Amino acid sequence: MKSKYQDNNMESTVSVSKGVFLFSNGFKRAKHLKKKSKQPLFDSLFNKEPWYVTYKYNWNAIEIQLKELHEKTYSVLLNDIVSYVKSFDQDHQYDSIEGIIPSATLLTGVNQPDHANQFLALIHKIREDVTPHVAMISSQDASTVKHLVESAVSQLIHGQDYLDDSADDSMTEQTIRLKKSQCTMRALHNWYQSKYVSTSPKKLKHAAPKKTLVVIMPDFESFSCNILQDFVMIVSSYITSLPIVLIFGVATSVSALHKSFPYHVSSKLLIKVFHSHPSHVYMNQVLENIFLTHTSPFHLCGRAFELLTDVFLFYDFSVTGLVQSIKYCMMEHYYGDNIKALCCSPDKIEETISKLTSVDLEHIRQLLSFRPFLEIQECETKIGLFEDDNFFREVLCKEMHKLHDYLYSFYLCVRLLSALVKDLPKNLLGKTVREIYAKCSIEHVTNTQPFKECMQLLNFQSQVKMADSIKNALKEINSVLQIVSPVKPLRSTPSKTNMNSIAVNNDLGQDFAKSISIHFLTFLRQIENAHNEAPVLAYANHERENDLETDIIPGNRYKLKEKLLKATRVEKIQSEFEMVRSRFVSYLEEMFAKGLRPPRTQTFHEILFFSDLSSVKKQIVGSPRGALHLALNNPVHYLQCSCCHLPSPESISEWLPDVSIAYKLHRECGKHINLYDWLQAFAAVLRPDEEDDERYQDAGIQVRFTRAVAELQFLGFIKSSKRKTDHVMRLTW
Repeated sequence: MKSKYQDNNMESTVSVSKGVFLFSNGFKRAKHLKKKSKQPLFDSLFNKEPWYVTYKYNWNAIEIQLKELHEKTYSVLLNDIVSYVKSFDQDHQYDSIEGIIPSATLLTGVNQPDHANQFLALIHKIREDVTPHVAMISSQDASTVKHLVESAVSQLIHGQDYLDDSADDSMTEQTIRLKKSQCTMRALHNWYQSKYVSTSPKKLKHAAPKKTLVVIMPDFESFSCNILQDFVMIVSSYITSLPIVLIFGVATSVSALHKSFPYHVSSKLLIKVFHSHPSHVYMNQVLENIFLTHTSPFHLCGRAFELLTDVFLFYDFSVTGLVQSIKYCMMEHYYGDNIKALCCSPDKIEETISKLTSVDLEHIRQLLSFRPFLEIQECETKIGLFEDDNFFREVLCKEMHKLHDYLYSFYLCVRLLSALVKDLPKNLLGKTVREIYAKCSIEHVTNTQPFKECMQLLNFQSQVKMADSIKNALKEINSVLQIVSPVKPLRSTPSKTNMNSIAVNNDLGQDFAKSISIHFLTFLRQIENAHNEAPVLAYANHERENDLETDIIPGNRYKLKEKLLKATRVEKIQSEFEMVRSRFVSYLEEMFAKGLRPPRTQTFHEILFFSDLSSVKKQIVGSPRGALHLALNNPVHYLQCSCCHLPSPESISEWLPDVSIAYKLHRECGKHINLYDWLQAFAAVLRPDEEDDERYQDAGIQVRFTRAVAELQFLGFIKSSKRKTDHVMRLTW
């Protein structure tokens, strides 16, 4: 039964033409709808697995360190830019210069994937310290001047809703969102005047202080020059009433800015240039401060480390890509293997070992590095290691602590070697810690010819230079010693009596570092106080005369030449500094031979070091052309379905995807492909039982063929031919 209210509404909407009328009936949409946060897939599947718990804890710790390092590295740059923008917020010193726009140029470098984090941090800093009105315009939103102005005005008026993913879709009743078509410079001027400029004396007391409007263009080179020129001229005409500051992100050099703007446009800009850190410098900081330390829970072997750094240096210069590659290696290292839960901090080793099952312990016994350790043990110890799990846990705990002591000494020696040889000529071992680490983790670096040549060059260093090198090395030692070693002392009374019979040689760790520090301080004192003068003794004159008279045979020029050289030869005695320097170089050779043994020589190194390079190389260094050919030629490799299974890679089936059928057929053609013949072959594969006239005239087959050809053209396999309208040209062979 209809109510009287509904009847009245129905009568008021009676119309000659039919229509649909909606009545809200008092229903109001909720303003704030909170979406339920779903648990990540991996958390729901592996949240109870020991390997996943350890991986997640370690990666979260690494992310925190990365964030702190990023803030520390770019804090000076961001503060300089914010101070520059803030100088136009309160003091309008350029109001008298008509049409001049304050602008900042940030030279970011060519590492495009890292720019997003830099500009997001800059926006956050500007909003905190200067103004909430910030707009970031990408080149994709600026196809025309109209689109550029609409996007900038919309973001400036509506604040952070455009840049924050957490912004609510619904607006409050007091805030009216303008349509894109209404976002013009005149609308921005009216909004700014109503918000910050008040003519009423009553409103003047409560008026908010004026705020600067900041427009950021992070990818300057991708913008059209004409569009940017028009935009700058438009902003210049409003600069007297709108305090706008432009920030350009330039990836190449400042010359790109001058080439894009002619004089009548560049004269409207007050440009100040800010230089960002080069990407390779930031990469070295990330590796040296986070990953190449003994406190890092995860380590890369030399070959894997070289691959990741080569991808960085020869592909994109992206630190973000490098970190994600390390994360992928870390995921591959931990995935599905509970013994990798031991890849943790030393204070959690005992607790983790106690949770390992007998199957996990058996997997540890099967590690290749366990065999050399087992061969040097006595018979009773060997039997206990295989049959007694509790005894094996004790040995495993002790060996893992030894492995962490080795890491402590290894990374210290890598940094000491870098401090001593980075300024030597020819850079035989490299200038940075990462280069030396890659060499030391692959082979016994002390047995290589470059290391021996570096020691010879150190033996020729001057007294002042040698003292400076030792001082730099002592700084590295002190910085490492300041980090409190987390290694816990082992139990004094092991559970098994045959524990004492295990052959150990653990003379590394913090004691090794303290010993190096004492020796370096001693050598530094001796070198600074040593004399650099040495006496010279010559042969007696009468002995030389006797030799010349008695030994020279008439007519023998070779003997005469030899005796004359011997007569002029002097015997030089080493000075005190040279003797100390020789002893110091000998100590370095002995110390590095002890501390720079490669990781593969250590027992259970597979637990902490990732070395499975072949499993991640295809994912990190992808070959898109090969993957695309494999996907089109053999779809079952990716689809994993039985219907697409082929007896041979060259065969064609009607069950294959349309683009795969078209790809296989086009490979059988020459340079020019007749579309009609291609359509007939395509229809013959799909409808082998029907006649030719029926199958290729089917509209469904024609639509599928047209879409497949368009997809191949989009992928770059074919293109239209100007010579023949009914032909396409093949582009790959």
